[in-house]
Amino acid sequence: MKALVIFCHPNPKSFNAAILDVVKQELEQRAAEIKVKDLYAMNWNPVLSASDFQQFLANQKPEDIAGEQADVAWADILVLISPIWWFSVPAMLKGYIDRVMSQGFAYEYTDNGPRGLLPGKRAAIITTSGADENTANQSGMMQAINTSFVNGIFAFCGFADVKYINYYAVPMVSNEERKQMLDNVRQFIKTI
Repeated sequence: MKALVIFCHPNPKSFNAAILDVVKQELEQRAAEIKVKDLYAMNWNPVLSASDFQQFLANQKPEDIAGEQADVAWADILVLISPIWWFSVPAMLKGYIDRVMSQGFAYEYTDNGPRGLLPGKRAAIITTSGADENTANQSGMMQAINTSFVNGIFAFCGFADVKYINYYAVPMVSNEERKQMLDNVRQFIKTI
């Protein structure tokens, strides 16, 4: 298995970073080839610019996008680790998707409608939220993430399987509960 792990949190000591450590451990135990993209450490530029569009129209790709697309093409599975801020993922991750999962690479338009160009790939999305489960569900936050990421982005791009899990109320739970969450991450990764 070739796993591309996309990590998006500015604090290297965050609970999301602890999730990243567990994900890497579990993938290593499965003898997976792993590439980790820490978007903040990379100082990834999340802005899809006019220059990017001009290069796409000229059948060219900015160097940073071409490198990321090569890694996505290499991977069997993408694992995304991110907090949810204001009912969505951070701009850094959204910008990564905007720039990397571009038309002509991840999808195309045909006479019969859009067609995903990344068939057979899988994704595992792991998020954390400050909201508890009841609040997150009542607010529509979880439905929005499912609609935009699971059914939107990855299904649109042709992914064969997308699994998603969120860990709720992370800032408010006890260390013991966080430990249980990390144990759950281990089990989640075993299912991908």
